[in-house]
Amino acid sequence: MITKQSIDDLKSQIDIVDVISQSLELKKNGANFKACCPFHGEDTPSFVVSPAKQIYHCFGCGVGSDAIGFVQEYNKLSYPEALEHIANDLNFTLEYDNKTEQKDYKGIFESINGYYRKSLQGNELQYLLDRGITQESIDMFEIGYATDSNIQLDMLKQNFYNLQDAQDIGVLATGNTGLYSRQSNRITFPIRNRTNKLIGFGGRTTVNHSAKYLNSPTTKLFDKSKNLYGFNIASEHIYKKGTIVITEGYLDVVMMHQSNIKTAVATMGTALTKEHIPIIKRGNIKVLLCYDGDKAGRDAGFKASALLSQHEIDGGVIIFDDGVDPADMVADGKVEELYEIMKKPVSLVKYALQHIAAKFDMNNPLNKNEALKECIEFLVSLNNPLVSNEYRSYLAQLLEIDISHININNPPVQRKAPAPVQNNPTDAIYELNIIATALEDFQALNIVTQHCNIEIFETYKNELITLQKGGDDLDKLDWVSLKDDIKIYTELELKSQLCIMLISFHTKRLNEIGYNQDINYVDKAKQIKDIQMNILRYKKGRL
Repeated sequence: MITKQSIDDLKSQIDIVDVISQSLELKKNGANFKACCPFHGEDTPSFVVSPAKQIYHCFGCGVGSDAIGFVQEYNKLSYPEALEHIANDLNFTLEYDNKTEQKDYKGIFESINGYYRKSLQGNELQYLLDRGITQESIDMFEIGYATDSNIQLDMLKQNFYNLQDAQDIGVLATGNTGLYSRQSNRITFPIRNRTNKLIGFGGRTTVNHSAKYLNSPTTKLFDKSKNLYGFNIASEHIYKKGTIVITEGYLDVVMMHQSNIKTAVATMGTALTKEHIPIIKRGNIKVLLCYDGDKAGRDAGFKASALLSQHEIDGGVIIFDDGVDPADMVADGKVEELYEIMKKPVSLVKYALQHIAAKFDMNNPLNKNEALKECIEFLVSLNNPLVSNEYRSYLAQLLEIDISHININNPPVQRKAPAPVQNNPTDAIYELNIIATALEDFQALNIVTQHCNIEIFETYKNELITLQKGGDDLDKLDWVSLKDDIKIYTELELKSQLCIMLISFHTKRLNEIGYNQDINYVDKAKQIKDIQMNILRYKKGRL
């Protein structure tokens, strides 16, 4: 088990904003940050992160916790796994009660990477040199070679590494014939996270394997949709220059850096995803997409440009001629030509509109109308009327139509999925106001605990129970103060609100008793009289 002292030391280094911003796009909102909740569908942000309290809470679905709880829920990890995940990102070494339980993931990764680097020689090394990759680049990116699977297994056994741990991090796998190395007979590209910690490998076949490239599988340390190859090397240059160049492959990154384009990174066998957005949004940077000219590259360019535009990220797209990529240009000595091409990107929005229009026959009026509808839908999806309207004239020119046909402000009505059921509706805000007031003032707490019971609360019953318990449980209610429209009542306002709620509660009771045939006449009359007296008292503002 991880020691308590180690957990406490880790917690002291955790910044919840930094942790959550690796997965979500957070926007400053006063003293807090906001985002759309990742745990239920919503269009309006109700997910609030407090750097002061080091907690988060969603006012749509009610989830909330600290940074560790977020990592647990978002990544579907156990508590110890979440601690290890965060510690890995912070380059923090956890301590364990039983040393035999400690996972030596770093030792396995670095050992196998060192072995791959030493194994890069002969034909495999010559292959890279023939591709124009210099020894300096090979060393910088730690490029290596994965030998036969059995040789790797022997190496791990000889160094007494735990083979189950090696499976957990994707170095080994189990097949019909037992354990085997995932990377074998491949040029290897180690993948490091933003803190330079090794989390996986990419491999390129040297034996004409049907799978040209192979990445590590998704593990507790590695998710290709949340990482960018080369980011650990490029990040300093990216934030300094305010630009990031996103390519499709490992060799493109290596060769671009070799030609002094040091802001280049690559997605790893996947399109740019929304999980990549927080990495990009961490700095106010522009994105330059550099994709191949085949259909897959053009489609990836469209998806990425649409995604980036919808998140208000500036940048452009460069599509290379089919069959040509940046790595080939550098290898062929066409560096100056590459520089010139990269100076002339098409803006993200323009490229997306061009891609949409290219699907339709502009000589057919009906097709042109469909192209117009789809282009308008895209512009509306940007959620920024100013930006959308700026591209009306360009779209008119692209489709060769009059600009009057392009109405961004009143687009065709789109069908939307029904909104999810909200567990904590905003019409119960007065209940939260009461709780927040009781947390702020001891006298208010006495009033609430004396006159409130869970029957008069409709939505936040559990929170009221926690308030009444008091003690350390009150820390669980810290999230209440994060709500934007929370109000702290004066004593008069608090008593008035409690009276209103009690009147409503007793009025319902009055109706229930009146229709209850199981109560005899004498008892019913007495209960009704008592309730009416209470209602009269509450109407006079007396608790």
